[in-house]
Amino acid sequence: MKKTVLSFILILSAVLTFSLTSCVMVSDSYSDADKYSAGACELEGSKVKSLSINWSTGKVSVSRHDLDTVTVTETCKNDLEEDQQVHTWLDGDTLRIQYCKSGQSFFFKMADKNLEVKIPMDMELEKLSINGSSSDPLIEDITADCISVNVSSGDIKTTGCSADTYDISSSSGTISIDHKGSASSINASSSSGEIEINAEHADFVKASTSSGDITLDLSDMPAETVAASSSGDIRLNVPENAEFTARVSTSSGDFDSSLALAKDGGRYISGSGSNSVDISTSSGDIRIS
Repeated sequence: MKKTVLSFILILSAVLTFSLTSCVMVSDSYSDADKYSAGACELEGSKVKSLSINWSTGKVSVSRHDLDTVTVTETCKNDLEEDQQVHTWLDGDTLRIQYCKSGQSFFFKMADKNLEVKIPMDMELEKLSINGSSSDPLIEDITADCISVNVSSGDIKTTGCSADTYDISSSSGTISIDHKGSASSINASSSSGEIEINAEHADFVKASTSSGDITLDLSDMPAETVAASSSGDIRLNVPENAEFTARVSTSSGDFDSSLALAKDGGRYISGSGSNSVDISTSSGDIRIS
């Protein structure tokens, strides 16, 4: 009896030790799983118009190269079985990229599984979509009609990109958007994290976070600007000759502006007041400059 109890304790200890030093990775299940191929891939650039990326955890990089092909590669500290490798499918003109085989579960110990996607220099995408549980997307010099990124936990950064619409969200992580050219709308939201937006021109800009600072550097005044933080400072940088009507609200914090503003009740007016600005924070300072 004592030997049986001792054996049980040893087995239980081994299981607990393995559980504490390893992590179980379970990927999302996705449709049309049988149409995907495992491993790195290279496709003619002319065949791809959109990218749809679903990456559970690790870094995601999308950028350009001098080739006329779209390439998908991944790196990992561990040797990967085929089911654990990146899976891709060219669905019409949309290249779909998945973290691994549909529904695959496996053990990783201190694993890094990072994705790199490269497209031709002259390619303009219709849509770039990235979704992930815990990933850090970096998007560099990409032109697209729409850039959409949604991660549960991770930092999101776009640099030198040009898109008509941006829809960027992270439940926990910082968001940094560097936009070139003209956009219809830029929308960024984070439950917990800082937001920075640098834009040459956008008709509509919205940034919201429950906890974190917001900085908006706008080279041209949008028709509508919205910034809201439950806890954090908000800074709005606009052209010196910007014309807008601002509604500013802070429950606990200060408001100041380096621009000459006329006060009209609860509104602050610059120039003709033709554009709309709505800034609010429950706890934090607000500055317009």
